[in-house]
Formats: sequence, C-alpha cells, structure tokens
Amino acid sequence: MNSNGKNGHLYYQIKGNGPLVVLLHGLLMDGHSWLANGLVDALSQNFCVAYPDMLGHGRSDKPAEARLYDQEKQASNIIKLINELGYNHAHIIGYSSGAWLATGLVKYHPQSLTSLIIGGWDIENGFPEGPNGKLDFDTFFAYAELTAPELTTGMTSETKSAVRNCFNAIRTYDGLYDAKKLTQTTIPKLLWAGLDDIYYRHLNAWSDANRYPFISVAGDHVSAIRKLESAIISNISEFVTKAEFEINNILNK
Repeated sequence: MNSNGKNGHLYYQIKGNGPLVVLLHGLLMDGHSWLANGLVDALSQNFCVAYPDMLGHGRSDKPAEARLYDQEKQASNIIKLINELGYNHAHIIGYSSGAWLATGLVKYHPQSLTSLIIGGWDIENGFPEGPNGKLDFDTFFAYAELTAPELTTGMTSETKSAVRNCFNAIRTYDGLYDAKKLTQTTIPKLLWAGLDDIYYRHLNAWSDANRYPFISVAGDHVSAIRKLESAIISNISEFVTKAEFEINNILNK
C-alpha cells in the first residue's frame, strides 16, 4: 500500500502493508524526511509505515490558535490517524520534537503503543538552556538559519508563525513527569542520538540509568536524522520486528 491523505489537521503518507509504524519528524522538517533518509523503504518491507507532516509543517494545517499545538491535542491527532488507518495500536518512532510528541502518546494513550523509539531529545529536561534561560524560538530559528539554511529558506510567514506555536508548546515540556511515565510503561524502548548532538549526553545517561538500549550514531542533531547510517536503519528495523514478534507471542498465549 502506498498512498496519501488528510486526517483532520494532518497530511500523511503511507507505504507498505502489515503492522503499523508511525514516524514523527522534528521541527522544520516534514514527513518526507523519513523517506529521504531511507527508513520508510526499509520498514515498509514488513510494515505499514505512516509518516505524517506534523501540525504546522509541510502540507498539514497551520492553525493560528496556539492551543491546538499542545502535547495532548497533538497526541490525539496521531491516535485519530492510527484509528482511521484501521489500527488500534502502532510502533512509534519520534525524533526531536517528534520524540516530544511520542512522550505525549505514552502519557495520554499508552494502550495504543506497541513499542517506542526516541531519538535526539532530552527526556528529562526538554529544550536546552539558552542565554536567557530555556531556549526561545527566536534564538532557535536564528541558529537554524545559520547552520541548516535549507530548512528555513523560503519559509512563509504563516509557516514560521505555526512553527513558533509548535516550538512554544514544546517549551512547556514537563520532563520530570514525562520521564517518569516513560519508565512506568512496559513496552519495548530504544533510544538513539548523534554523538555531536546537544542532547546526546543527557539522553545517553538517562538510557543507561534505566537500562534501556541506546544507539550512538555519527552526526549532530540535524545530520544524524537526515543521513541515517545503514547500521541504525538495520537496528531500528530489527528492534521493531522483535517488538512485534514479542507482542504477538503475548497475544497468542
């Protein structure tokens, strides 16, 4: 199966057949980034892979109302997508702000997750500290313009305003509460980050403290996801396949 559609606020694409995997991208990217880095093609050999554009990004809606970007509402959008595709649960893979949304799914809809993979996110602290406290949007966007201009060039004022709303929702992240919820759920978990990612040290330490598997990859926050190493694609595919096998064994007992 290879198609696209619109689910309420979200534009999405799907490829493959089988159990469902949902890929959640980061700020300034879109669902196509998962196709470009090779993960969709790898997973779609054995799974139905859905890769939506997050709210405020790509071809999804860009509402002006800031309240629509909060974690609970965005998590509900993903659950609606899962259900409308004919599934009750899914493997979730989130990177950066997509990882923030994945933690929201654990918090509000834990029964809908088969497994969880989180990359490029500080689960305990959220955004890093900036010059004037927690990183603000203007500092973030200026840095993105400097280091990844391909992600910001040509952005309309409507899209920039939507991304700002999304950023500000993420900025309210309660890491201590969400981190605790993650440790309480028993689904299989895998974490990864680029060695030069600002989030690497904290995510790796949290993973070690909770004895979760962790993958270190080459690259910084952007390059680690845009140019996925073949090894991590294989590791992710193997993890999801094993998690699906385990859940089937439990259900068939």
